[in-house]
Amino acid sequence: MPEPAADPKADPVADSPSASGPNPTARRIMRNLHVPVAVPLLALIVGTGLSLLAMLQSERLLASEEAHRFSARVEEFHGQLADRIKVYEQVARSAASLAMTFPDLHWTQWTRFVEALDMPQRYPGIISIAYARAVAADRSGDLVASMRASGLTAFRIWPEHAGADRVVNIFTAPVNEANVRAIGFDMMSEAVRRSAIERARDSGEPAATRAITLKIDEAAGARPAFILYQATYRGDPLPPSLEARRASFTGVVLTPVRIGPLVDGLIDGQRADTGLEIYDVPPAEAEFPLYRSHRPLETKPAISLDRELPVGGRVWTVRYDSLPDGVITAHDWVPGALLAVGIALSIALSLVLRMVLVIHSRAVELAGEMTASLRLQEAERQQLFTQAPLGIALVGTDGLVMDCNPAFASAAGLLRQDLLGTDARLRFGDQASVFALEAALHGESGKLESDQPLLMGGRRSHFSLHFQPVTAGGALKFVLAFAEDIGEKRRAEQHIQYLAHFDALTGLPNRVLLYDRIAQALREGRRDGSKVAVLFIDLDRFKVINDSLGHSFGDEVLRSVARRLQAGLRESDTVGRLGGDEFLIVVRRVAEPGDAARVAEKVVAHLASPFAVGGQNFVVTPSIGISLYPDDADDPEGLIRCADIAMYHAKEQGRNGFRFVTKEMGAKSRERMDLEGALRQAIREGELFLVYQPQVDTLTGRMVGLEALVRWRHPDEGLILPGRFLPVAEETGLVLAMGDWVLFEACAQIRRWRQRFDLSIPVAVNVSGAQFRDGQLPVKVARALDANGLSGCELEIEVTESTLIDDVESAAATLAALKQRGVLIALDDFGTGYSSLSYLHRLPIDKLKIDRSFIHDLSIGASDASVPRAIVGLGRSLGLSVIAEGVETQEQLQLLRDLACESYQGFLFSRPIPPEEIERLLEKLTAVQSPPMQPPVQPVSAE
Repeated sequence: MPEPAADPKADPVADSPSASGPNPTARRIMRNLHVPVAVPLLALIVGTGLSLLAMLQSERLLASEEAHRFSARVEEFHGQLADRIKVYEQVARSAASLAMTFPDLHWTQWTRFVEALDMPQRYPGIISIAYARAVAADRSGDLVASMRASGLTAFRIWPEHAGADRVVNIFTAPVNEANVRAIGFDMMSEAVRRSAIERARDSGEPAATRAITLKIDEAAGARPAFILYQATYRGDPLPPSLEARRASFTGVVLTPVRIGPLVDGLIDGQRADTGLEIYDVPPAEAEFPLYRSHRPLETKPAISLDRELPVGGRVWTVRYDSLPDGVITAHDWVPGALLAVGIALSIALSLVLRMVLVIHSRAVELAGEMTASLRLQEAERQQLFTQAPLGIALVGTDGLVMDCNPAFASAAGLLRQDLLGTDARLRFGDQASVFALEAALHGESGKLESDQPLLMGGRRSHFSLHFQPVTAGGALKFVLAFAEDIGEKRRAEQHIQYLAHFDALTGLPNRVLLYDRIAQALREGRRDGSKVAVLFIDLDRFKVINDSLGHSFGDEVLRSVARRLQAGLRESDTVGRLGGDEFLIVVRRVAEPGDAARVAEKVVAHLASPFAVGGQNFVVTPSIGISLYPDDADDPEGLIRCADIAMYHAKEQGRNGFRFVTKEMGAKSRERMDLEGALRQAIREGELFLVYQPQVDTLTGRMVGLEALVRWRHPDEGLILPGRFLPVAEETGLVLAMGDWVLFEACAQIRRWRQRFDLSIPVAVNVSGAQFRDGQLPVKVARALDANGLSGCELEIEVTESTLIDDVESAAATLAALKQRGVLIALDDFGTGYSSLSYLHRLPIDKLKIDRSFIHDLSIGASDASVPRAIVGLGRSLGLSVIAEGVETQEQLQLLRDLACESYQGFLFSRPIPPEEIERLLEKLTAVQSPPMQPPVQPVSAE
C-alpha cells in the first residue's frame, strides 16, 4: 500500500529550495505537463533521435563505399599512367638499339624511322625523338665537317664554349621548324641535361630530367616538359661495368615529352569527378604542380590520394582528388531522406498519440464546457432581452403578460411590476392592437402602427407594434409583442416633407409644391373651362440691399415681402418662392386677363408701402410678368417660362410694373437663346476673328496705333456685328472666354507683325467689365505676353469709364498690376459717365478716348466744342494723350486739329480691316517714314 503523503505544514523542509530531490522548477514543469502533451512529445524526441542516428550511420557507410570506389578508379588511372611511361621508355630503348646497330646511320633514315612510329596518335606528349653524339671537344670540328658532308650544310655546335666532353644533337625527327632549332645543341652545356645524361650513361637505363622548358618552347612560353635519355654504346649494347660503359659511351637518344598532352591523352573521355595533380618533388616542397587537370577554382576535394610514379630514375608524386560532378548520388539524398522519413513517422506517431489522448481528455471536459456554455447562453439571452432598445413582452396563451423588458415598460410609461400578470387584451389602448393580439394568439402574426397610448394609463405617442406567435411542435407556446416608439421618426419625416415642399426662409411653397399647385389649377381649369394666371415676381435692385446691408438683412426683407404677398391674396390662390428674390403667384378661376392684372396691381400696391427692417425704412418695387392658361401655355413649366419672359420685359420698360407675355416676346426670347447657343459654338469652333482699325496722328497722318475689334462669321447667317452678340455675351458670362481669346489672338498677331515689320506702335484691346472685375486680368495679360515673347509696351488695354468707377480701389490695384507689366492703359468712352478728377489723378492711365457721340454732335452742330476742348485740356494737364473715335469727315478732323487733339480713328482714314490689309499699311509705313499715310481705298467691313 502506498504511504500517506506527509503534511507540508508539518514539514517545512519540503518547501525549502535547499531540500534534496529534483529542482523545484523542473518539478513544476513536470506537474504542468499534461499527459496529452508529455507522451507525444517524448515519442517525437525518441523517434527524432533514432532518425538522426540512422542518418549518421548511412552517411558513414556511403562515405566508405565512395572511398572504396574512388580508390579503385585511382589505381586504374595510375596503372595506365605508369604503363604509358614504360612504353615511352621502351620507345627510347628501341631508338637507341637502332643507333647502336647502325653506327653510320644517316639522318634521313632516322627521320623515316621516327615518322613510322606515328607519335601524335600513338604516343601523345612526345615532341620528337633525337640522337645526340658524344664527342671530345678537340674532335668537334670533325663532327661538324661530317654533318655538313651529309647534307646539313648549316650545321654548327652551340653553344661554342663548353667542357671537355660534348653530347651534340645531330638527328631529330619529325623535321619541322621548331625541332630543327635544336640541331647542334650541346646537351652537356646545361647542368640539368648533363646530370640526366651522365645517369643514363652510367646506368644504361632511361634517365629523365626534372621538369624543364624545352629549347623549342623558350620563345613561345613555359610549357612543363621533361627529356628521357637512353645511352648508346659501341659493341656490347650494355657493357657489364661502369668503367666499360663510360669507355664505350657513344651518345644518347633523347625523347622530349610535354607533361600536359601526356596526361590529357590519358584522362580525356574519363569521368570528370576525378582531379589530377603531378609533382616532381614532394608536394610539401613544391610551389606549384607540374600538371593540374581542369577544375573550378573554389572546388574542394572530398577525398585525396597520393601515389608515386617512377619516371626515368626519378620518382613523381601523383595526387588524385575526388571532385563533385553535379550528379545527385545516394550520398546526397539517402541520409537526408532517412532523416526526413524518420522525423515524419515520429511526427505521425506523436500526432496519433496526441489525438487519442486529446479525445480522451476532451471527452472528460466536454460535459463541463457544455454546461458552462448553456449557462452563458442563458445569461446572454437574458442580457439581450433586458438591454434591447426595442420593447419586448412575452404574452402567454391566456393573454397574460409573462414578462417584459425595461424598454417595453418605458414605452408604455408604466412600471414593469405593474405589467406582469395583467391581461394585455384589456390594457391595450388601441382596439386595433387588441385585434392583432387575438390573431397572434390564434397563430397569425401581425404589424400595425398606433398613435394611441400603448397601454391604458400610460403615455401617448406613435408606436409600431409587431405580434409574433412562437410555436413548438405545432402548439402555441407564447406570443412575442414588439413595441417601438417611432414618434421622433414620424416628426422627422414630417419635417423632411415640409422642407421638400416649403421654402425654409419664408415658409412659402417652394418650386416643387408650386409646380404641383399649378398642375392642380390646370386640371381644375380644364374641368371648369376657366383660366389660370401665373405671376412671376422679381424684386427690383434687391442685389443692392444684399451687397450694402448684408444677407441677413436681405433675408428679413424677403420674409416681410412674403407676408405682404400672402395678405393680399384669396385662400384659393397660392404664393410661393422660386429662389433668391423671385416669387410666383398662382391665381385660379380667372375669367379674363383683367382679373390677373388687378392681382398684379394689388401686389404693386402692397409692396409700395415702405418696409421697416432693422431700424431703416425703404421701398422694394416688383417687376411682374403674367402668363395665362390656356392662352400662353398649357403646362406648369411653359406658364412659368412665359411669365419669366414677360417679367424681363417689365424690367426693360422701367420696373415697378407688370406686363403680359406676348408672342413677340417669346420669339425675341427664343432668338436670344438661339444666339447664345450659337455664340458658345462660335467660341468653341473658332468662328470669331479680329479686325484692326488704325489710329492716326491728326497733324502728320502717320499711323500711331491699332485697335483690335472682334467679329463673328456665322456659317449660315454670315457676318454678325458686335452690337448684336456682345450684349448676349455679357449677360451669359461668355464675354470672359471671348475676351481671353481676343487677348491671346491679338498678342499672337503683334508677335507676327514684330517679326515681319518690326512693329513699334501699340495695339489696343478692349476689356469688358466682367473681365476687369474677374481678378485674373493681370495674370492672363502676363501669360499672353510671355507666350508670345512681348515686353508689354506693345499692348494697350482699353477700359470703359463706367467699369472703373464701380470700385475705384480695386480698379487702381488691377491697373497698377498691368502697368507693372509694362502695358499701356486707355480710358474708353470718356465723358459719358460720372467723371471725377480725383479718380483720374489716382489711376495710372496713359490715354483718354473721347467718345464718338461728342464727335458726331460737333459735325451736326448739336453742341459746341466745350466738352471735347475740356477733355483735351484735362488730358494735357494730367500728362495724358487724347484720342478721338468716330471721325468720319474732314470737318471733324479739322475741328480736332483746332482743339490740338493728338490722334483720331474712324472711317475717314479707314474702317476696321483684316490683318492682310493692315500689313499693306505697315509695308508703306516701313518703306516711307516721313510722308503722311493715306487711307486704304477698299474698306472691308462696317463697325
